[in-house]
Amino acid sequence: MDKKSLKDVKRNNTAKVLEYILKQGPVSRIEIAEQSRFSPSTVSMAVSLLLKDGMVEEVREGVSTGGRKPILLQMKEDYGCIITVSVLRNGVNAEVFDLSGKRIAERTLISRYTSGNRLLKVIGGFVQEIQNGKTELPTRIIGLGLLCQDDLPEYDLMTEFSTSLSSDLIRLETALATRCGVPVKKELLNRYNLNYYLKTADASCTDYAYVNIGERITASFVLNRKMIHNSKDSIFDISSAVLSGSFAGYENNPGGSMAIAQETALKSFSADKLAEKLTQVIKSALLFFPVKDVFIGGQVEGLEQVVEKISQNFAFQPVIRKAGEPGKQICDIFARQILWENCYALIEVN
Repeated sequence: MDKKSLKDVKRNNTAKVLEYILKQGPVSRIEIAEQSRFSPSTVSMAVSLLLKDGMVEEVREGVSTGGRKPILLQMKEDYGCIITVSVLRNGVNAEVFDLSGKRIAERTLISRYTSGNRLLKVIGGFVQEIQNGKTELPTRIIGLGLLCQDDLPEYDLMTEFSTSLSSDLIRLETALATRCGVPVKKELLNRYNLNYYLKTADASCTDYAYVNIGERITASFVLNRKMIHNSKDSIFDISSAVLSGSFAGYENNPGGSMAIAQETALKSFSADKLAEKLTQVIKSALLFFPVKDVFIGGQVEGLEQVVEKISQNFAFQPVIRKAGEPGKQICDIFARQILWENCYALIEVN
């Protein structure tokens, strides 16, 4: 095996050991070896590297099973931090977590609707404030997560990059990663909350749709646990389909003026009218995506009435269900996911 391959193996092993410490710490070396099936020497080598780099720490003695008491390991809380940012129609809120998953700071970045380059400036400014040591928070940022309200138009989450020769639109998460030099992950708030619920509480649900009702109406479809993609995205903006009462199997994101006109038209719908139109769209969508469950959520008055009216039109399948609302803990969950996904990037092997 060449030198590069040995280095990659060592880095992979160390990242795996770090992941065990993150998810199960405080944990002993022998417990890691038993659960990971690594040899004790491999675990010991990885732990030595992590201790040297200051990522983990020895915290206390564990319970002996015969012989010396094991030393328990955990992630060093102040080695870095994770930031989650909720991008909502009524403002932008940030939360900061240490590496034990504890929330250590909260801030309202702006208390009104913000989009495009202004949104980039607001979030990027907060991140760089931490990186430059202008707060008491750890300056090393492991990752940044964006939880965006589901009905935000896609064009509001784009930024404009201009030169003297041309102008390009760049996704907000890409612009933030470039500007701040940190990994950025974007999710839609309600859909992320539903996906987490299904993974942890209803794993048998493998073919389903999620319809989000707000200023706009969007849908996503999962078949055999795989998200169906519309062009480059997994979100179908079905506002125009609801207005027409027919779903064609693909929907393009509308431009600004068209989106505003659609939002205005949707606001005029009563709960009964909205339920009638959505029922027609769901029936059309089933021809393309034969899901067994349809979850409906969002920010709209009379949501329970809408869900009840739609469910009356489907005797067996799909089962129409109201999606739960995200709780405060959803940002904690998102922060832990970001940390786990970036374990490998933390490891430096000479």
